[in-house]
Amino acid sequence: MGMQVVLGERELSVKISGMEVYAILKKELKIPYASIVNVQTGSFEFPLTAVRRTGITTMGYKAGSFVIHGEKYFLSYHNAHQVVILSLKGAEFDKIVLESEAPEQLANDIRARCS
Repeated sequence: MGMQVVLGERELSVKISGMEVYAILKKELKIPYASIVNVQTGSFEFPLTAVRRTGITTMGYKAGSFVIHGEKYFLSYHNAHQVVILSLKGAEFDKIVLESEAPEQLANDIRARCS
């Protein structure tokens, strides 16, 4: 997977590389900590009613921009049970779902920067 999360001073960056850039049509997402209203970990269930705007959907991989229940999502994961889910306000996306090898640690690091 060609994604890397970088925790900056004022914003979180999701750097996209490899073939994903061509499917997602973005090289980087920047999310100001001020726009993050909630950080969760756990599992994400991809609904069959999701509408893909750009990206990749396979049985084991979801990445890109989707509309789910009227909200704009950015997804990037192989394992839907090891994700961090960010709820945003005033941003390009309503929710961002990112896979992490250590989702609790990443969520705690993001929460610490949001306060």
